[in-house]
Amino acid sequence: MFFQPKANLSDSAKSRMEFCLQQIAECVGFERLLLSVVSRKAIFDLYEVERDPQQVIAFVGKHLGHDVNGIQVRNALPQAPSAGGGCCGGGSCDGPSGLAGRYEPSDRSVMLDQTIDSDPAMGLATLINAVVCDLLSQNNFAGAHLPEQVDLAVVGTGLGMLRNGISLVAKHPVHWDSTQWDVFPRPFLDGQSLAYANAIVAWARDDQAPKWSNDLPSDLKRPMRKSLKFLLKTNDSFFQPRAKQFLLTQSQSEWWKLATESSASSQVIAIRHLNSDGKLDDQQESLLIDKLGSANVAITLNAISAIERMASQRPAIGSKSILRELRSLTDHRDDEVCAKSMCVLAKLGGLDEATLETAATMLDAHQKHLTFAGLYALCMQDSVPEEVVPALDRCFVRVLRACDYELIDLIATAYRRLLDDPQSHMEELFQNSPEHLPIAMETLQKVSEPRMPLRRGA
Repeated sequence: MFFQPKANLSDSAKSRMEFCLQQIAECVGFERLLLSVVSRKAIFDLYEVERDPQQVIAFVGKHLGHDVNGIQVRNALPQAPSAGGGCCGGGSCDGPSGLAGRYEPSDRSVMLDQTIDSDPAMGLATLINAVVCDLLSQNNFAGAHLPEQVDLAVVGTGLGMLRNGISLVAKHPVHWDSTQWDVFPRPFLDGQSLAYANAIVAWARDDQAPKWSNDLPSDLKRPMRKSLKFLLKTNDSFFQPRAKQFLLTQSQSEWWKLATESSASSQVIAIRHLNSDGKLDDQQESLLIDKLGSANVAITLNAISAIERMASQRPAIGSKSILRELRSLTDHRDDEVCAKSMCVLAKLGGLDEATLETAATMLDAHQKHLTFAGLYALCMQDSVPEEVVPALDRCFVRVLRACDYELIDLIATAYRRLLDDPQSHMEELFQNSPEHLPIAMETLQKVSEPRMPLRRGA
């Protein structure tokens, strides 16, 4: 049996990048995402001649076909990265530092925090990112203030060779986002994302063995070639720049049709755009149920999210068949699918006795998102079985000792909603742990009364 080629990123992560590239291309023109790749040597040689930042800016502008006459370079004192705002080096990044400066769209200026000669690669990469950011800003691209999306545009336009050698992301932010799409703000591109971005650059240009890839750092070269092999073999990409098709404004019927394509990326992106004016017709409902049962976890997770989104506007979409499929997913092999389906079922009022039992078992899970999903589901009920309360007690003791205040507040909310006398219950629960009782009582007092009194079930 032959092994199927795989990309170096998950289907959720790669589809998100491809969607972003499509946004950039539709904003600044597909031809700019098919430009030749500029080598590191070309940039360094250009700067060595006159050591003039404006010459670099002019070169990058000519490469992009973008008027850069209004861009000015200024020197500034070193500054710590800001909490938000700003382009190209400002904003949030979970890394050791940002680039060596920032672009200010208000007056089209590049503020350098250090001389280019002190770190040529960093300085020149900052200038390149600034010019690309100016291109995006001048074309009113919505993500021009996000370093990650500027990074992606830099690599996509063939200007990323210097950036490829600079590590700006030390670690990923701690979060749970099952679809890997909705974390904001994002840091700069990390190594794996840079590798895939370079792979799609080569594939988009039909370059099966790009010579420029020899200049990639070793930690990028191998995953880049893995993804390039995958793309050449499967063509599994929503972003197809040579086709020059505007896809983001297509009709709902076209999105529903795209969701049936074989490409996993196209399916994920199409599913995220599905909508309905009312009750789903049989064909639409069948398609969603099919996506819920997909062997591809990314497709399943995004299908759950699509149902959640549509049902919040059109409750009739949560049909018996869809609810039945969601219930089956609470026992899925993937814990994110279990958690996501449990939360959505709770929102849709679709929990039954079996799924309530599953929710109670989630309280003993070590994965935070599973614990959260179980708590969320139980808090949405107007009654719970008696045996759920001991599981809630065990969970409360565990998270209190771990000082996990996000879950502590949620559990306190559950106690106040589900128990007639939560204060007495806590006093009894922590009678052998007097050090934790004051924290538990304080948390209970901070939790507001529920809108509707709930009771423990029989």
